[in-house]
Amino acid sequence: MDHLEPSPAGPGQPGPATMSRRNFHHVVAALAAYVPAPGLEQALADYRLDRPEARVDQHRCVELVGLLARRLGDPSLLLRGFRHLDGDQKLFPGLPGFPGDALTGAQQFLRYLPLHTELVEMTLEIGADASELRLQRRAAFEDSHGQAQALLFSSRRLLQRSGLKQVRAVHLQLRPSASERARLAQLYDVPVHFGMPCDALLLDNNGLLHQNPASLSHLCALGARERLLRRIRPHITVSESVRGLLPIVLGLPGTPLGLCASLLALSERTLQRRVEAEGGSFRGLLQESRRELALTLMPWRALSAEQLAARLGYRQSAQFYRAFRAWFGESPGSRRALAPA
Repeated sequence: MDHLEPSPAGPGQPGPATMSRRNFHHVVAALAAYVPAPGLEQALADYRLDRPEARVDQHRCVELVGLLARRLGDPSLLLRGFRHLDGDQKLFPGLPGFPGDALTGAQQFLRYLPLHTELVEMTLEIGADASELRLQRRAAFEDSHGQAQALLFSSRRLLQRSGLKQVRAVHLQLRPSASERARLAQLYDVPVHFGMPCDALLLDNNGLLHQNPASLSHLCALGARERLLRRIRPHITVSESVRGLLPIVLGLPGTPLGLCASLLALSERTLQRRVEAEGGSFRGLLQESRRELALTLMPWRALSAEQLAARLGYRQSAQFYRAFRAWFGESPGSRRALAPA
């Protein structure tokens, strides 16, 4: 993982859009597969991207990619470059995997995406038998179609390392020419639907609970990611970190309190005191997280109540049923029966 300097933004204020040095190196390597070295080196110098900055200006990187794509007459230049790196097994080699099930991996991927790029935000919407990993570009990058396409491709490959192997289709906002449609379909190797409301990967739910081993090295990497995120976004409170970690650790072996404390490099009692000093309680955050995760997973019709209880960290299904009725005033079966298909 890269060494990152804290964001210059003040409390509660987002900093300028940046990307990690590691991610930028991959962008340059992808471009180098198709752009002659002298032209790439000159472009990097022109956009002041040949300097050893800890974080790279995202706007300048997008402008650079756009310039080179126009010069070569290839709007899919960066996507082709990422595909080339993937074929040579050089796409993010050695990036630590995600412990737990594939859903846990997806949640970690979404939470720690800002460590690598602030081009977009991503959300995971669970459906009846398929889910969408939706990519939402920041307002300043609405026209960055090439970067969005490459990010969807790399997201797919990274999530495959967490067990999310079944990608049904790629959704793109773009409305390209017929020749470009054929090229994009070939690059993604799955059906591509154009003119969609947002860029997204359509995922098969069957793989969401596929388990990956939760090794000590993976847990150490998870803790390092969270602490790094807190460094580049110093306005994040301990309670906010716990709120972000809980949906992840509920899928891992161990107690939620013990896991959160370990990942934040705090003792359990210190973590509880810090959360209480911020006006809450760990128990309250845990119940809130379980409730929200239950709502998120409820549309998935093949997921039984017993599986849902286990995924929320309940040792006995009866505990889950009591909690669910307290949250919503009805049983899981009653609520699911009223949900749209």
